[in-house]
Amino acid sequence: MASGLQVQLRSASPIRLEAEFDCAAGELVALVGPSGSGKTSMLRAIAGLWTPADVKGHIRVAGQSWLDTAAGVQLSPQQRRAGLVFQQYALFPHMTAQANVALAAGPGWTQADVQALLSRLGLAALSQRRPMQLSGGQQQRVALARALVRVMPTPPSAGSAPDQGRSSDSQNHAAFNQLSAHQESVQNPGLGLQAMPGVLLLDEPFSAVDAPTRQTLYRELAALRLKVSVPMLLVTHDLAEARRLADRVVIVDAGQTLQTGEPARVFASPRNARVAELVGIQNHFEGCFYKDQPGWGRLRWTDPRSAAEGIDLSVIDKNKIDNDTPVTWVLNGEQVDVLADAVAGPVAQPASMAETRATRLRCQLVEVLSLGEISLCTLAPEAMPGQTITLNLTTRLLRRLQVGAGGWVQLLIAPGALHIMPVREVG
Repeated sequence: MASGLQVQLRSASPIRLEAEFDCAAGELVALVGPSGSGKTSMLRAIAGLWTPADVKGHIRVAGQSWLDTAAGVQLSPQQRRAGLVFQQYALFPHMTAQANVALAAGPGWTQADVQALLSRLGLAALSQRRPMQLSGGQQQRVALARALVRVMPTPPSAGSAPDQGRSSDSQNHAAFNQLSAHQESVQNPGLGLQAMPGVLLLDEPFSAVDAPTRQTLYRELAALRLKVSVPMLLVTHDLAEARRLADRVVIVDAGQTLQTGEPARVFASPRNARVAELVGIQNHFEGCFYKDQPGWGRLRWTDPRSAAEGIDLSVIDKNKIDNDTPVTWVLNGEQVDVLADAVAGPVAQPASMAETRATRLRCQLVEVLSLGEISLCTLAPEAMPGQTITLNLTTRLLRRLQVGAGGWVQLLIAPGALHIMPVREVG
């Protein structure tokens, strides 16, 4: 990870902070968590805009320390090549869109280079407008362009006639940047802005744009990753967006990083009940784990509101949980097959070995909410009165099964669809 970003921060005030994660060069990592969980504070700490008085730890980019409390290192925001897209855009109201972007560009950028970037983001005709003349989504794209020019390498055209066609505003900005870079190189040899590794920090950059524009920005971000190998951090509340864009996600709660991993793995296998809640898992239940044959276990699904004994589901035994251990567990609906109701009776039946030990469970569709091509379905297992399972099923599947609300289906639950977690003891 020497070429990427490494963050390890601890602080008790003004907010609790226990952050530890990394991001490789060219990787996109999404910080996911509820409002007020500290995601934006982490971005601001990396950019140097927020440093608690009692903070301990380090921020390193490509092996260079931006912050190291043990060594007494703390670079100023101007010394960190961090492109940050703020939630509120933070554009200069008296400057045009092009001037806002040019202000952050290095001395090798020409007016034509900036205009070309604005064009790629659908802002060619709006480059001379001021922020108050732009919609919220347009302002957000300008803010993204400004962040990109700060972390992107010098454009290929920089070496040829850098002042040709450059406006007086951009010439002044370039002169300012050249002077700033020179002053940095004098005060901090080897740490000139253009020589420093960059980090792109995105604080919900797509929240204010319409769906077509969002898709355009997704493509631009994907194209950028092919050209610029810098760590990229994305703060988002949109779990679908995190799954679509991120290589890894970091689940954040109350200033603490709870779990890191590939989106599909984290969302299907949360570390604990709190992570399951934060990633929006609806099918979260209680039970008890029992060891069975080598490599296999039995998950006894219990209902805390009922004295019934419960039912057993086949589950993979990873030898991480002892026999007869109370657990909570989640069901990954993507690994559940829905079949026509062919077998009556309330008892859950283990499927054959050919069906990889999947468990067959008869359920009634108690609610079907159509959302276009997808229907949000609530199912009640016949063997577990009072419990419900929520699945997103295609309308096409429901038509093929010829079933609607009040009808019966059978769920074939693969062992891999079940993820179990030990119950934390309180006290």
